[in-house]
Amino acid sequence: MKSAVAPPNICIYRGEHLQATMSFFEEIEEAIRLRSPVMIDFSQCQSINAAAAVITFAKITRYQLIADYVGMPNGHQSLKIQLPNDKNVRAFFRSTGFHEAIRPGGKAKLKRLWDDEDNPFKTSNSAEPDLPALIRHLKKRLGKVPGKLMSALSEGYLNINHHAYPRDLIEDLFGRWWQYTSSIRPNGTFSVVLYDCGIGIPLSLDGKLSREKKWHTDDFAIEYAMEKGNSRHADNHGRGNGFHNIKKPVDINKEAKHLFIASGKGTVIYKDQKIDKSEMYPNYSFGGTLIEWCFDGEDK
Repeated sequence: MKSAVAPPNICIYRGEHLQATMSFFEEIEEAIRLRSPVMIDFSQCQSINAAAAVITFAKITRYQLIADYVGMPNGHQSLKIQLPNDKNVRAFFRSTGFHEAIRPGGKAKLKRLWDDEDNPFKTSNSAEPDLPALIRHLKKRLGKVPGKLMSALSEGYLNINHHAYPRDLIEDLFGRWWQYTSSIRPNGTFSVVLYDCGIGIPLSLDGKLSREKKWHTDDFAIEYAMEKGNSRHADNHGRGNGFHNIKKPVDINKEAKHLFIASGKGTVIYKDQKIDKSEMYPNYSFGGTLIEWCFDGEDK
């Protein structure tokens, strides 16, 4: 059985952890490509942050759905989980709902996650999911839902359904998104993360940017997509306002910290109504698009 070994710190924010984290994700992707049974080994894991947890959740459940679809001999049971050796980290996996999200299971497990208002890990391939259920879930986690956050999430679901995936993908994966809402941490911060395993913003804009800019990096493509009025269409056709809605929760809420976007091989941090930081990672791909809305929880 193939192993995908998690590093001690599963993290996409900090450069010193990025290479090992991306290698871990690639090992899961390789198991998907090879249709190989795999052990996801968290034995040495000491920490996992919000964005990395969502990507891990997505990679594992994507494997499980594909294993059932293609008829692997043991279906989704072809993926096994080795929990962390450290009992405190094991307890963290269980108390946060992460273990329930990644444990062996197929579509029935994902339905249970959706119905469980207490579990912060959600996934669906609906462009218009049960929004009242999501609002109840967010209120239960956060007490008060930041202004325009539901509008931003709804825009994200639509973008994923319309633009993220090739049309020939299997039904269970087409339009699929994964989401995580953190609890309010002791320092008052919290975040909401949305991820897809699609082609990514840079590739969706590649044809247009190649005509307009000739040479461009993935972080530039993300910045371009964030500018109001820009879309993948040649003359924009009056489109390209979706990112305006996605930025809105960070623009209008005093407690907002920043918006973090990772797509293709680029990342962008947006705060105070402007790009704060933009980076390109030529050796890594985030395998889709991740959007994280980060909040302080206290008025500035």
